[in-house]
Amino acid sequence: MDAPVRGRRLRDLRNAFTLPPGLAPANFPATPAGSSATELATQLARRIDPTFTWNDLAWLRSLTRLPIVLKGVLTAEDAARAAEAGVVAIVVSNHGGRHLDPSVTAIGALPEVISAVAGRCEVLLDGGIRRGTDVLVALALGARAVLVGRPVL
Repeated sequence: MDAPVRGRRLRDLRNAFTLPPGLAPANFPATPAGSSATELATQLARRIDPTFTWNDLAWLRSLTRLPIVLKGVLTAEDAARAAEAGVVAIVVSNHGGRHLDPSVTAIGALPEVISAVAGRCEVLLDGGIRRGTDVLVALALGARAVLVGRPVL
């Protein structure tokens, strides 16, 4: 569910971001080195199916006994529906706010998501974590764990 449609990364466009010479994304081997942000977005858009529905989650659940973790939940309604669908965990995430600038923050959505799942599945938080105190706040609000990427980078 997380970022089903590629957003306009205005910072990348403004800074004329391109891949450095000799570097191509491993997950998009057809994308040549030196590709611009717009070209990268086009490549990604071709690989993302924006039509994901709750029926697709039920279909996936029917195929596997593996635990399913659903990322990109930001509302109580979606959280409750995900818990009812049998996911083992929800990741509250707005994809770092990079795709939908004015979207709700992950930490802002966390309390209502935790309340909606009412212990039926784990709730993790991803996004907006810059320092240890951010982790402590998320845990104090009820997150089971916090995912970090940008602070490590």
